[in-house]
Amino acid sequence: MSRSDTSPGAAPPSTDAIPFDDVAPATIRVLADCGVLSDEPDGAEFCPDSAFKLLAHPGRRIVITHLLSAGPTVTLSQLLDYVFSQSDTGSESKATRQEVTQAFTNRHLPKLDAEGYISYDLEHQQITATAKTANMKPYLAVAVLQERTTNSGQEASDQ
Repeated sequence: MSRSDTSPGAAPPSTDAIPFDDVAPATIRVLADCGVLSDEPDGAEFCPDSAFKLLAHPGRRIVITHLLSAGPTVTLSQLLDYVFSQSDTGSESKATRQEVTQAFTNRHLPKLDAEGYISYDLEHQQITATAKTANMKPYLAVAVLQERTTNSGQEASDQ
């Protein structure tokens, strides 16, 4: 019996129902807003594609991780201290700190700010969580898990 065959008297399968009973309508709405159901994303809603794109760089993952754990507001100095505490090199020369500071102030913080995931006040050197920051948490978890999996695979192949 083929899939299209139905027994006599049985109602044909509904084409109106969502084929995934465990997918919440809100999830479908987010997917629709992000362009899955159309050609262009609607920028009004939170979009997982945007989250993953921003989290693709470890520097931006560090910003979101630190902001989610340390506070609704952190200073640039506190962020840099966190960055160097997480570094596996253990060295923090003045030149290295300056280079890292420039990377965060010129690229990572402005990019996260422009997308609304943080608010960055350059004058006061403060980074503040926004309503969208908490939305990053599940995507950050996936990105960190992927990074760990990739790194452990590399370490195994190096041995």
